[in-house]
Amino acid sequence: MNRSALPITTTSQLIQELMMQLSALNTLQLPSESLEAVRLLQLRRIARRIETAVPGHFGHGERTVHYALLLADRLGLSRDQRLDLHYAALLHDVGLLMMPEHLLGTTAPHTLNDYALLQSHPREGAALLNSYAFLQEAARLIAHHHERWDGAGYPYGLRGEYIPGPARILAIADVFDSIASRTHSWDSALRTLHASGGSQCDPVFCLTFIKLLRNHDRYRAHH
Repeated sequence: MNRSALPITTTSQLIQELMMQLSALNTLQLPSESLEAVRLLQLRRIARRIETAVPGHFGHGERTVHYALLLADRLGLSRDQRLDLHYAALLHDVGLLMMPEHLLGTTAPHTLNDYALLQSHPREGAALLNSYAFLQEAARLIAHHHERWDGAGYPYGLRGEYIPGPARILAIADVFDSIASRTHSWDSALRTLHASGGSQCDPVFCLTFIKLLRNHDRYRAHH
């Protein structure tokens, strides 16, 4: 299900609304478990708002959460690490709201300037979120979710284990859901992901994810 991109003035207003909501969540005073539940509920709503501005992204945030947490659980991440990853997966595309409207949802060839702008979106998203204490670690993961294992990613060109482990998990979940949504083929997405191990994605994490999902339809997120 695709939604049309919002006009740029509406997008600017959306960013302001999201910042106000995040500020409220940042200062909310509740017992720990209740606070976590309320924040996740509101961040899911924020993720859906973000997706209204990015064509073809409807539901992508929550599906990315689904895949990221499956892999995080298998790899034994701590509860706090999983929570930060959950926040990051929901909000990982927030930086796209800062991009010029013509760059979103177009199949036209991009100029070098266009590519440079697009490659800044993880850094822009992280900068927006970093001022909220409960999202600072999520912001760090978002900043690095387009880095590549071989060092050819962006925005910083980190490689291998210099990329934070949870950001490598987020990258795999993001890539897999993007491919599966585009091709409408679970098997094709797994094959493409497998081919990216050792170049785009952490090869060990990638293989673990593929083994986890292959032939296990109960792990399939709805597309």
